[in-house]
Amino acid sequence: MIAHIDADAFFASALQRKHPDLVGKPLLALGMGGGCVIAASYEAKAKGVKTGMRLSEARKLCRGAIALPSDFDEALLASRQIEQILQNRCPIIQRYSVDEWFLDLKSLPGGLPDNLKYWALELQETVKKSVNLTVSIGIGTSKLLAKMASEYIKPEGVTIVWPNKHQSPSRGRGALQGRPSLLTVDVFLEDRPAAAIPGIGKRRELHTAAKGWKTAYDIAYADKEAVQKLLGRPGLAMQRELLGEMVEKVEVEAAPPKSISRTRSFLPTRDREMVYAHLLHHLTYTMLKMRRAGLATTIVSVWLRSDSYTFDQKESKLPQAADTEEQVLPYIHQCFERLYEHGSKYTQVGLGLYGLNPKGGTQYSLFERPENIKEAENIQEAMDNLHKKYGRESIKRGAAMAVTSAKKPHLGIIE
Repeated sequence: MIAHIDADAFFASALQRKHPDLVGKPLLALGMGGGCVIAASYEAKAKGVKTGMRLSEARKLCRGAIALPSDFDEALLASRQIEQILQNRCPIIQRYSVDEWFLDLKSLPGGLPDNLKYWALELQETVKKSVNLTVSIGIGTSKLLAKMASEYIKPEGVTIVWPNKHQSPSRGRGALQGRPSLLTVDVFLEDRPAAAIPGIGKRRELHTAAKGWKTAYDIAYADKEAVQKLLGRPGLAMQRELLGEMVEKVEVEAAPPKSISRTRSFLPTRDREMVYAHLLHHLTYTMLKMRRAGLATTIVSVWLRSDSYTFDQKESKLPQAADTEEQVLPYIHQCFERLYEHGSKYTQVGLGLYGLNPKGGTQYSLFERPENIKEAENIQEAMDNLHKKYGRESIKRGAAMAVTSAKKPHLGIIE
């Protein structure tokens, strides 16, 4: 079982902790620049204020709200204090963000607690007394379920999602906030809208609803091919996690990535060169990130999304592990050519590098000469040095010039 610990209204609560006179008042914690609400007290949330809302809009909903710049030093101190409590209890802990943590409960001294409800409530009480902040806790058999469960009842909620084979003592929401709610996976998913799934959100919810997928349950049990077409390869992993399978483990330290991907949206266009230029930008970004991690890829994947939100994807398996753009580019180009349809309008292009392995000890293909690979590596190393010294935009391929940055000059063009 995995627990997700989520500090309630974190940046607003950190301000209230430092300034007790703000407790119980509608408070808006602002981000850099002061124009956006990054956290709101529950008094402000009760008026409809949401995280990410513009300050002007929040003031219309909650007249008389107190708006203050977030105190990032105080928030960081509180974060460290909460994390220390968690580390003292659980050996396997992963910081997900400044106010969120995953815990592998099987690693607890003595193993998985017999009474998870009591364990969670006792942890909440310790954090509240020691740090003067509240946390909500979600528990499930996957990280995705645990994270969704921590949002189920706020603030100071405890929600435990059991595998379907278990019969939970209660169904539906807990009667009181701060009291645990126990549900089976199916019951929980039926009560969660599609937008409650991280990565779906309100915008994608419109498209999932068009498929008839209105709840998390609908997506979890939807046809796999349809899910992949709409949400891509990550959508299949999402389905497995929704049903309680632990696809991603709790990592104590940052483990080498299993994949590296990048995607960007743009205004609908039929301009093939523009779409391909975006893809080449992704190539530079993902390859640089992969090489810095000392990895090489064995599978490349390209996907396109049309203005009708139709998603299509092609992948190619490389004959050997590769870590240079020169080696990978032909396979990416091949995928793109198989995907692109002239006359269609596209709004997004993405690139994924999969099957990542530590670089070194490469078994050369019978069809590729080692001296050619060495030349590609020398070119890539020179490019890496320029990127490091002058930035990622300093040098790019000629075909990528259709998408330019106004911020930095380009030192050269690679044909």
